[in-house]
Amino acid sequence: MKKRMGFLFAAVALMVMMLSACGSTSNNSSSATTSSSKKSDTTTQTAKTGNTQKVAAKSASTGKVVTIKVMAKDFEYDKKVIHVKKGDKVRITLQSNDGGHGFALPAFNVNIQGNKSAEFTANKTGTFEYHCSVVCGAGHSKMTGKLIVD
Repeated sequence: MKKRMGFLFAAVALMVMMLSACGSTSNNSSSATTSSSKKSDTTTQTAKTGNTQKVAAKSASTGKVVTIKVMAKDFEYDKKVIHVKKGDKVRITLQSNDGGHGFALPAFNVNIQGNKSAEFTANKTGTFEYHCSVVCGAGHSKMTGKLIVD
C-alpha cells in the first residue's frame, strides 16, 4: 500500500511539474516593433493595446516575402491578429522561450514546432485561425490567433 501511495504521489508531482513548465510570470508591457529587410520593401508594425495586439504586414502583393515573428509565451502569442495581402509570400518565424509550443495554420498547411520557420503563399482571402500545435499545458487551448488576408 505504501509503494502504491508513493508511486501515486510521484506521478502527481511529475504532472504538476510538466504542466507548470510552459508557464511563467506575465509581462503586459506595451511594445512597438518595426523591421525591414534589404530584400524587400516590407514593413511589419506591431502595436499592443490592452490584451489585443494587431500586426499589419504591408506589401504590394508583388510576391515579396513578408516575415512575421511570433513569440509564444505564457500560453499566448504576442500577435493575436496578423494582416497580409493576397499573393504575399509569408514567412512565419516562431520563437518559444518558455517551453514547447507550436504554430499551426491549417488553412495553409503550416505546422511549426519549436523555434523554426515556415513559408506559404497567401493565395486566398479571408480570416483564418491559428493555434498552438503542441500540447503545452493547462493554457494550451487559449493559444489562438487570426490571420487576415486582404
